[in-house]
Amino acid sequence: MTQRQVINASVSPKGSLETLSQREVQQLSEAGSGSTYTLFRQCALAILNTGAHVDNAKTILEAYKDFEIRIHQQDRGVRLELLNAPADAFVDGEMIASTREMLFSALRDIVYTENELDSQRIDLSNSQGISDYVFHLLRNARTLRPGVEPKIVVCWGGHSINTEEYKYTKKVGHELGLRSLDICTGCGPGVMKGPMKGATIAHAKQRIHGGRYLGLTEPGIIAAEAPNPIVNELVILPDIEKRLEAFV
Repeated sequence: MTQRQVINASVSPKGSLETLSQREVQQLSEAGSGSTYTLFRQCALAILNTGAHVDNAKTILEAYKDFEIRIHQQDRGVRLELLNAPADAFVDGEMIASTREMLFSALRDIVYTENELDSQRIDLSNSQGISDYVFHLLRNARTLRPGVEPKIVVCWGGHSINTEEYKYTKKVGHELGLRSLDICTGCGPGVMKGPMKGATIAHAKQRIHGGRYLGLTEPGIIAAEAPNPIVNELVILPDIEKRLEAFV
């Protein structure tokens, strides 16, 4: 993957991202080359490469080695300044809406996890503590909604499949969507994209508005399974084990 066209931009959230405290903003913006900043940069770069047919994190990082993302506090929350960002994430100088949503979802989840770990309110040394943490993270992401009938179906599978298998996953998603069901996958391509694509068509046929296409991922694999553009709810868990529990 060679160096590609890049762009500099400033992006603010649109929607319901909770206002971050000054401490929370500083936690990321002043992290410099620390682990928190590195984690957010890696996740952000993967999100900005949504749709690219690259499943190697090292390849993406090398292609955009000058990419930087800075967090600035403003009156109504935060603003992200992107330097040398992949130009494919923008149209006429504006970031694609789904990409912007996922970018701030990554910020939300990483900030929440760091704060919970620092506050020592969670105990990850036992299974109950881990389950409580996963529950609270999903609730913070507004994935768990009180008073809403659960109708999300998890479609499980990998990103490397052949054409016939992909067509089948779309058919499965289509049948689920016709029955007014929402889709949850690992958020990437392949089996993780097909059911969502099928469901979007089915939801349109049934005139269903507000369909949910939930993607659960984690930093270790987000580059190999970058979020597909259909995902409208992205949640980033800290590691593969907690991601698996989130599916459950």
